[in-house]
Amino acid sequence: MSETKSSSILPWSFISDKVVYKTPVLDVLERRVLSPKDGLEKCFTVFKAPSWVNVLALTEDNLIVMVNQYRHGSRAFSLELPGGVVEPKDSLETAARRELLEETGYSAENFELFLTLNPNPAIFGNGISTFLAKGAKKTGQTHFDPNEETELVLVSLADLEKKIVTGEINHALMLSPLSLFLLKTKSCQK
Repeated sequence: MSETKSSSILPWSFISDKVVYKTPVLDVLERRVLSPKDGLEKCFTVFKAPSWVNVLALTEDNLIVMVNQYRHGSRAFSLELPGGVVEPKDSLETAARRELLEETGYSAENFELFLTLNPNPAIFGNGISTFLAKGAKKTGQTHFDPNEETELVLVSLADLEKKIVTGEINHALMLSPLSLFLLKTKSCQK
């Protein structure tokens, strides 16, 4: 990920991280830093999580391969791009290919890194990378993780725009790549 710089604000100096709580999906850290403004040591709470990937897969008919799944944080269903955690042994692309196949049964030959974002720089240091996979085809069966179940949804570009505008798609980490994709698609059509 690229880093924005400032000409008038100095970065804080890192002192240490201490894990204060571990979960299967992230660790809660107490981060000690030195303020450049007053030179005092300060403490912040941050989350350490693995990187994530998602896949903006387009079929040969220009339909976007999406999944509908129940999310426990919102206690509601969420229409999303297929994706998941990057395992330590995997490259970003390997993880993206795996997640697309596991959650949808689709695969594609060509994967292109489309966008990498920080989910929330105030508390996270990991990244979420979106891959564009054109010519996706149904090539296999789904293979869900033990606590995972998704429903395949194929969405046209026109319907995607409606789902974004109406709020049917309300997951911020999905809206960023989907909205950018629509903007790029529209600018290429002019």
